[in-house]
Amino acid sequence: MTAKRSLDPFYLIVDSSDWLTRLLPLGVKLVQLRVKDRPEAEARAEIVRARDLCRAAGAQLVVNDYWRLAIDEGCDFVHLGQEDLAGADVAALRRHGIGLGVSTHDDAELDRALAVSPDYVALGPVWPTLLKEMKFGPQGLDRLTIWKKRVGDIPLVAIGGLTPGRACLALAAGADSACVVTDILRAQDPASRTVEWITMTAPWRAAPELTRPFIPDFAGARMLVSPNHGPRTRPVSALVLHYTGMPTAESALELLCSPVREVSAHYVVDEDGRVLQLVPEDRRAWHAGQSCWAGETDMNSASIGIEIIHPGHIEPRPYPSAQIDAVIALSRDICARRGIAPERVLAHSDIAPRRKIDPGEFFPWAALFAAGVGHHVEAKPAGGEVLGPEMVGDSVARLQRRLSQFGYKLIETGVYDEDTEAAVAAFQRHYRTACVDGRADASTIEALTHLLELRGIFV
Repeated sequence: MTAKRSLDPFYLIVDSSDWLTRLLPLGVKLVQLRVKDRPEAEARAEIVRARDLCRAAGAQLVVNDYWRLAIDEGCDFVHLGQEDLAGADVAALRRHGIGLGVSTHDDAELDRALAVSPDYVALGPVWPTLLKEMKFGPQGLDRLTIWKKRVGDIPLVAIGGLTPGRACLALAAGADSACVVTDILRAQDPASRTVEWITMTAPWRAAPELTRPFIPDFAGARMLVSPNHGPRTRPVSALVLHYTGMPTAESALELLCSPVREVSAHYVVDEDGRVLQLVPEDRRAWHAGQSCWAGETDMNSASIGIEIIHPGHIEPRPYPSAQIDAVIALSRDICARRGIAPERVLAHSDIAPRRKIDPGEFFPWAALFAAGVGHHVEAKPAGGEVLGPEMVGDSVARLQRRLSQFGYKLIETGVYDEDTEAAVAAFQRHYRTACVDGRADASTIEALTHLLELRGIFV
């Protein structure tokens, strides 16, 4: 292998040099020309034109298969499949200073690729692909991570079934570049789709401090790097639990790793109990949004966020036991290391009661409490005297005072307004889950009073 060559995180494959006149001006910096079954003269003409267009645009050209023509025309890079690698003169490519990329699909192919000291290794298909019939099934993100550990400093290219959102996941899993063919060439508006790809891959191009690998803080976690984080301005004092509220784990992870959406969390716990860490704990993840607890208005800085894969209230089914076991293990570890008090283990709905309802009244808070995580109280059945919307008086003011002392952002006005209703509903979702209606009945007030007394607050 020659001196290490860097690759742009967006790797475009085209089947004709005509695409380059349309797409290079948009900012494409890495292109593979893949022309198949052409007479040599036509293939040479395509390569020469692509070479000249790429050089003028400051882009890197990779020639697929035609390694002899690449040498003849002074190109910089060649990509070879396994069959073509067997017949290629790798030594001649090296003498001419031409970089070499190699396709791989299994361990044996990776061994063959590494034996020739490639300048990059491609793994695919990561997802199902429309381009051609493949004898290998989808590799998945886990294989990308494994491949990156094996290849080390050699750039790793992910290919097969990628979209802009999946490209972020591939890069987050360890790929150095994400390769695309059909998602752009068959797009209704290829130029706009190209711009979307460039935008989505921007942090891996321009902000290495946000995308560099890290060692997970929790021993049971696997790293999946989100670029969505920044410096903390507060010490960690709270743990906030969320549900993703999306139909699939992949869609949730795409959201959390998308630089355009600007949302993240420190951890994600999948339904099977697997734990991913997206952001180092010493960094400020963007999970809390506009929120407040006990006077703290920058909960992103003051907390660690865990996203739990679950469709949410659109399908309020029980959380799988393996997932809850993993949430418990992770939460116990975080709270022990960070010194987070039980009363500071919070729901997203606690810190943003007007906006959020997750992780929901069907989340098993009692199971976490039994394992030593958070606070809980055995509430009595709903019923008894009720305080509710539009009521006014000292009883309402006293309720507001208690909720504020508990942590909710609430002004003591004596009027049972929308903020009060939202805070009561949030409290019920966490501590009195049998009935979540935003009305403070005797059961709700008794549970609130008991939890305050556990903290030494008597009202």
